[in-house]
Amino acid sequence: MSRLVLPSLSPYKPALPLQEAAPLVGPKDGKVHVLEHEYPWRYDAWRAVHIGPLFLVRTPQRQDAARQFLFDRAGVEIRTATVMSCLVPCTAQTCRRWVEGAVAYASAMDDICAELIAAHRRASSVPQWRRFAAPLALRNWEQTRKRYERVIQEASEAYKPVRKEILQAIDAEKDKAAEHARQAAKARHRRAELAERPIWGWSSAATNGQPIAHIFRHDLSAGDSLALTSPQVNGPLGLPGLRQALKVLKPAQLQWDSTAITQTERELEGVSFESWWRELFSEDYRAFTSPPPSPPSRTWGGGTATGGTGGFTGGLSFGGY
Repeated sequence: MSRLVLPSLSPYKPALPLQEAAPLVGPKDGKVHVLEHEYPWRYDAWRAVHIGPLFLVRTPQRQDAARQFLFDRAGVEIRTATVMSCLVPCTAQTCRRWVEGAVAYASAMDDICAELIAAHRRASSVPQWRRFAAPLALRNWEQTRKRYERVIQEASEAYKPVRKEILQAIDAEKDKAAEHARQAAKARHRRAELAERPIWGWSSAATNGQPIAHIFRHDLSAGDSLALTSPQVNGPLGLPGLRQALKVLKPAQLQWDSTAITQTERELEGVSFESWWRELFSEDYRAFTSPPPSPPSRTWGGGTATGGTGGFTGGLSFGGY
């Protein structure tokens, strides 16, 4: 074998320093963070040799709690990451087994790759005119290459049960995330249908020359204050039509019937009217301000959007359009 046919090697980055030892890694809130580490190091002669991925196991940090899988509004995954990274349920005993498996696999890979790089360096750098050194370096390279193939196959086979267990845990979490996305899409669709119901109406009255709009639902009994405002009752309309009509009217104030708000939130099953309106129109329902002020929480539900126990809510000035 001539060194002229030696393959070129790409830089190799050891994986073992990326994986902490078992006593330093443990689950947090019953979960660990697993990160797929690929071995991209290849050259032509190794194409038939498969290096399975290594899964680094880490104690979850705050940034690891971000969404790991992206789904469209129908709950279908919209990207397939080349590198998997997610939080998976794990006991302390299972975590230790995963970490120990990763350390053993990374150690075997790093050691044999270091040997192969050294053998390649000697074979490619020894002068051809050195009668004994050059053939010896090439033979050493060939022996190391064959040993490399055997070692990585054995290491990959030994790590296979751990890899399979982690992949199953990741798939289970992806299934949960997909189901959650589908349920969320279903709920959004239902809320969109609720918004289209022609049940909303309004009446207007002038106070000090400024129009005030009182908003209610035609299918519910409104408070007594409605009858005192104006004999003119408008609607029924869906929420988009109501919003457009009020934008044309441009009242100085909006007053929402608290009974209508409360009943609507019951139908929304845990989603506040304020959050629903923001979802539909990206603005504050009490003033139509845009962009909307930041909500106090990123989660749905939690309390109601009513300002009192009866009559009409609000009294806030009507904002910009």
